[in-house]
Amino acid sequence: MKILAVSDHIDPRVYSNLCRERFQNVSCVISCGDLPEHYLDFIVSCLNVPLFFVHGNHDPSAGKKSLAGGYNLDGKVINFQGILLAGLEGSLWYNGNIHQYSQRAMYQKYLALLPQLYWAKMRYHRYLDVLVTHSPPGGIHESDDPVHKGFKVFNHMIKKFQPRFHLHGHTHLYDRNQSYQDLLYQTIVINCYNYRIIDLGRGKDVRDFSISGVKSRV
Repeated sequence: MKILAVSDHIDPRVYSNLCRERFQNVSCVISCGDLPEHYLDFIVSCLNVPLFFVHGNHDPSAGKKSLAGGYNLDGKVINFQGILLAGLEGSLWYNGNIHQYSQRAMYQKYLALLPQLYWAKMRYHRYLDVLVTHSPPGGIHESDDPVHKGFKVFNHMIKKFQPRFHLHGHTHLYDRNQSYQDLLYQTIVINCYNYRIIDLGRGKDVRDFSISGVKSRV
């Protein structure tokens, strides 16, 4: 399965008449937030595939619980073609606007998600495959400013539930030498700024995958 993951920036290679040709083998689109609705609508209309999303702190759709043709992953576990997706929206609190959370508030959102994760474990024999958030985990892909810090509870989730991937946005990549991919415990953490094409491969081995998109150093 191939996933087109997008976040934070309208990329002309995606917002293009060649979109269908470039991404024709994609099974779904995952938005990690801070993208306008018209951009996501364009992608979904072009590719005719499902959209899964979480909101970011600058999301133009702030306040909307859904987007046309999309599934809001915030606080949910969803099975898509055998792949278990779970999501948590928002950034670290800094000015009180919508989709901002303190570390404690995000921990409470995690607690509310627990029943669905345990149910998935009972039914599918694993908790989740892909964790989708706007912000990164604590200490990974963060910026120096206080706004672009990660949530510590994501580190706990990754250690405890061992998803194959954690997809996030929020931290902008302006330097081609910035790393966009790191390993945390057994989970591949990927910054999806601009876009990434993630081929999950056929097996459950975390090493059985490939990523393409905006060129950066791993």
